[in-house]
Amino acid sequence: MATIRITSPQAKGHAKITVKGRPKLVFVNGHWNRVMNFLGMGPGKDSEWYWKYFCGDNEGFRDYLEAAKSYFGDTNYQERPYYVDGSSLYGGDMSGQDRKDAGYAFANEHLVEITKGVGNEKFYFVSHSEGCAYAAGMAKALIERGYKVGESVMLSADEGDEFSVEGNYPCYQITAGRISIELCKRRRFRVGYVPPSRKDAGRRSSLKRVFRIDPVVNDHRIRGITRYGVYLDKTATLSTTHASTIDIVVFAYVKHLKTIKVVPIKTKNKVEYAIVGKNAIWHKIDDKFVINNNIDAYVDGQNLIIKE
Repeated sequence: MATIRITSPQAKGHAKITVKGRPKLVFVNGHWNRVMNFLGMGPGKDSEWYWKYFCGDNEGFRDYLEAAKSYFGDTNYQERPYYVDGSSLYGGDMSGQDRKDAGYAFANEHLVEITKGVGNEKFYFVSHSEGCAYAAGMAKALIERGYKVGESVMLSADEGDEFSVEGNYPCYQITAGRISIELCKRRRFRVGYVPPSRKDAGRRSSLKRVFRIDPVVNDHRIRGITRYGVYLDKTATLSTTHASTIDIVVFAYVKHLKTIKVVPIKTKNKVEYAIVGKNAIWHKIDDKFVINNNIDAYVDGQNLIIKE
């Protein structure tokens, strides 16, 4: 609710008009492509259609919207979210900073449309892939204009090392990974696939559960983010990992991410990090790889680390 003071030559002093606003959800989609869609590899439209593609159908998307509203915890949202296309043209024509700049310009150019009906209430952002940088630019512009951003959730943020958030609003980044069963040598070695055959195995090799992060975005924590979490999706495959964050359950994961406590543990003359309590899904919190008994090995930079 906002109060506006109006003065006029016909009235002495001023009059108060109370404007009732309603909080607004903002969904910023990532890359879409009609050719990819024709081949069954991704969404072929932007805005609402992008999210429906990953949610399966209209009913699935309605459930997703309700989960988002429940997660943010506000009340009386505007009936229809505001949809924004954060996609580049072909995936390689814009950097992360380019897309943030584009989102900033878009918010300033369409301020009246974006802020319609909000009053003094808050904006809540959900963005995916390329749309995350775009959402960061929009949030920056809105805050500069005096509006409130209650929170921003960035799913599978693309090129997270190429842009930043200002840190003056809650912003959480979450990325998925999967398990790949691979034949690995016991020592550390450069990343490379080893065929799982007895001939190549030798005495020093064995099958390992290797954590493979989303290959589209890799492991890049956005500068200024409130908290960053990388989790294990046991059902994800190479082709589905990037989109697996567009799922109702991820809101519960982000909620958990806010409260996780990471503590150092000294074992075998080295320091490891563990989450206080049981950990079935988390692989990394901010810059700390955490103990997860479902993972035998993981990629750190260019090296595959075998957990001894």
